[in-house]
Amino acid sequence: MNKIIKYRFLLFSISLVFLMSLFGCTTTKPTSSSTSVYNEDLGAFRIALATYKAPTKEITKVENTETTNTSNQTNGTPPTSDAMAVDAMLSRLVEKNSDLKSLPGYRIQLYTGSDSDKANAVKNKASYTLSRHGLRAESVYEQPLFKIKAGYFISQLEAQRQLVAIKDDFPEAILVPDKISLSVLRARYQGSKEEE
Repeated sequence: MNKIIKYRFLLFSISLVFLMSLFGCTTTKPTSSSTSVYNEDLGAFRIALATYKAPTKEITKVENTETTNTSNQTNGTPPTSDAMAVDAMLSRLVEKNSDLKSLPGYRIQLYTGSDSDKANAVKNKASYTLSRHGLRAESVYEQPLFKIKAGYFISQLEAQRQLVAIKDDFPEAILVPDKISLSVLRARYQGSKEEE
């Protein structure tokens, strides 16, 4: 009998807490009218064009012919055409990215382990097999592991396609994010342009 009373008291107290929490979580109605317009100032996120050096036109007369010279002067006014604004942004991007040495990308990891003999065996097999797919295998030693990686990919989709193509020969191959040197990408791009 005592257990039944305890059970009922427990059930009653749980339902009471539930009801109190239910009534305590009421929503409030908005205080503004329904005809108000959402307004937020996003000016802090806009790119400032105050540092843009707008070219000014100087007109000089040379024997009844007018020539236009443009010179860059800082006058603080925004550019007059969209093309000039795009050129200014691109030049700022080039300056900002000039010190980059590598880009984030992807590589296919064929093997990882501490056994150097197995790593060399996988690399030899990969050198033969991957040549059909236009890939080259390299061994990388990151203490204490030997890793065999192949390919340099900027897009994950391209890397995934190559991974699927070689998955039959290397079932343990995985896709790993890696930093890709810009010199490698330049050489790859120039090699593809020479083939065309």
